[in-house]
Amino acid sequence: MRLAQIAVLIIAVATFSAGCSNSTRSVGANGTPGAVPAVPDLVARGRPPIPDLPVPIGFKLDENKSVDYAVAGARFVNHKYKGNAEKLEVKRFYERQMPISRWTLTTAMFASGDVVLDFEKDVERCRVTITKGSLFHNIYVHMRLWTSGPIQVAGKEG
Repeated sequence: MRLAQIAVLIIAVATFSAGCSNSTRSVGANGTPGAVPAVPDLVARGRPPIPDLPVPIGFKLDENKSVDYAVAGARFVNHKYKGNAEKLEVKRFYERQMPISRWTLTTAMFASGDVVLDFEKDVERCRVTITKGSLFHNIYVHMRLWTSGPIQVAGKEG
């Protein structure tokens, strides 16, 4: 009876050891075993369609669902971009990149699975909505920009 217990114990230890030796281990940037590799941050495109509205590299403008125009000192942008990234990674991208173009974050919300970020700059407002995408592009970024203050018309004093 005692011999059977020892045999079961030896088999259990051998099975556990074999499982541990076959496990995969990550190696960090400095070569230390067990270190978790860092996920690289998204990088802004060098020339986005609207110069002061950053877009991550790899995200494409959906031209059929986008419009922008400028009239009498005011501008309106309604762009939809599609790409592949994690929703919170895209949120962090806009929180880092928009201030570079002098945008100030005023509101950050997570509602019904969507991330909504509101920014202000001078008399303009910009809302960035990050939503779940489709099979080919897992993230949609909807950027809406509008002028919210009085529009200065040339030659007219207010």
